[in-house]
Amino acid sequence: MVGDIRIGFSMHPRWAGDEGLEAFILPLRRSGLSLLEFELDDQQDDWPAFEPLMEAAFQMGLGLSFHAPYRSPHSLVGFAGRERSHIQGDYRPVLEIAETWARKSPACRTLVIHAAVAPEPASREALVADTLAFLAWVLEEYPNLQLALENNHPARQGEVKPGVELKDVLSMLAALGTPRLGACWDLGHDYLRQKGGAPTRKWLSKVVHIHVHDVDETGEDHFPLIFGRVPYERWLEAWKAQGGGGGVVLELKGKLLQNWSPARVEEALETSISRIKEVLL
Repeated sequence: MVGDIRIGFSMHPRWAGDEGLEAFILPLRRSGLSLLEFELDDQQDDWPAFEPLMEAAFQMGLGLSFHAPYRSPHSLVGFAGRERSHIQGDYRPVLEIAETWARKSPACRTLVIHAAVAPEPASREALVADTLAFLAWVLEEYPNLQLALENNHPARQGEVKPGVELKDVLSMLAALGTPRLGACWDLGHDYLRQKGGAPTRKWLSKVVHIHVHDVDETGEDHFPLIFGRVPYERWLEAWKAQGGGGGVVLELKGKLLQNWSPARVEEALETSISRIKEVLL
């Protein structure tokens, strides 16, 4: 039996522009959208506009999901050691936002988290320990959230990055052993890792949330589904066939489209959402 699937979009206030959220969202809703994802990074431009946008989306009948901050100055490095109190203080204000929404509605409870990353010569084992300690803390401190540990983008030169390999994500899930911690399958990251091999049933059984995006000829990811490189149809079909349920979010970086015409952006977004719907719903 297929689980409850909601198609989403990674939202930033700039997407709404001068016309407002409803005008931006309406054509995407016609295409199958029912969820918006918000990155809880208080260092982002327009951060004060994020919470009002969440409220507006919820009032429009949309579900919400959340992405924990992962870019500098936010970091999980040292959480299992001396930096625990500092990191808790850094993350609490934004995690409280997610927990408040999760208490309000079960359609607003998923929080995506990246494993800790550090420059060489950091210890991979120490970063895994930091990640597990952070996840355990969030699970205890915020009992209404469903956590989704994302498979990381492949490491760039000079990075130590656990969680790129799906088996490493599964190992961290197993270490904590709770249904409130599943996997977020980033299809673009996985394509960059291994160019389209079939996922295992074990992996598919742990996926509670998905990020979908395409990759250009240079290996840049987070584009709409316009290049045909990421095998999202085959992968989503496999997940659905195993009874997958959760959010399936078109995760884009708006800066990649800044030179596109508004009409081209609108068409690419609507077409991408429609293609995801054709596979899943």
